[in-house]
Amino acid sequence: MAKYIVKPNQNLFDVALHLYGSIEGLFDLLISNPELNMSSDLIYGQELEYHEDFVLNPSIVSEFQDKNIIPSSGARKVYFKAPVEDLIFLVGVNADAVWTSFRVAGEGTMIIDWGDNTPLESIVLSAESKYIEHYFDNEVEKRRIRIYGNTDTLKFTLIDTTKLGGALLVCKPVVVDEYMCLGQNFSLKGLALFEGTFKINLQQNTISDLMPIGDMSLQELDLSGVHYTNGNVLDDYLEYVVAHYNDRRPCTVHLTSAPSARGYTAIDTILNEPEWNVSDTWKFYINNQLYQSNDDTITE
Repeated sequence: MAKYIVKPNQNLFDVALHLYGSIEGLFDLLISNPELNMSSDLIYGQELEYHEDFVLNPSIVSEFQDKNIIPSSGARKVYFKAPVEDLIFLVGVNADAVWTSFRVAGEGTMIIDWGDNTPLESIVLSAESKYIEHYFDNEVEKRRIRIYGNTDTLKFTLIDTTKLGGALLVCKPVVVDEYMCLGQNFSLKGLALFEGTFKINLQQNTISDLMPIGDMSLQELDLSGVHYTNGNVLDDYLEYVVAHYNDRRPCTVHLTSAPSARGYTAIDTILNEPEWNVSDTWKFYINNQLYQSNDDTITE
């Protein structure tokens, strides 16, 4: 008996066609795997047994192998799942996506509804960051990933959504020390409910609004390589920091897109306000040039 690992989005007919070159091979699958029946749903990664000498159409099997084709047409409805924990994150993922991934570290347990037919997945966070990966097992018109947890015990030291494939909408305030998303064009609107965040890395993103992070007391903000959809985005953020300074930490900001004159005026105010540069000092790296307190080269 040989072993076969079910691929993403495959149903029994796909596997039969892949292994035997004909859906009639389904009968060998059912005989070799007594737990299956004609209405069984398959799960990505599931192991099946089959008779490798029971090929019905060798030319089709050979064609699949030569061209690296994997039949996968298993479209099914998504069954409803309702965990008792609070909904924390909601992510709208491209319906055509077959795979997604994000990186997390922290403490506590999060529960993921991947928006397909797989069971709820429980993830225990740890101090060491790890990638959470998933292959979707169905086809849908709209894909929604839901992440649940108890925010009294669930705390993130890192969330990296670079490979997630959708914007992170935060549904309940949650502690996130560090957030990273690189080279995307998703809205930052959902980040406003982050608590305690001190480091954000948005390198190479396309950004239309920085106000969702406007009230964060950051220690480091990396906007290197960012493309702003209009010329006011960065200036508006810098002026907001000045107008709503409150009890912020001094921050190190990395920029490769220089602000306009009003943005430089805001930076000048930030750097040279004595009370804002006591325990530490603000620093702005603009195209690798450092601007800091009492630097008379700041004003354009």
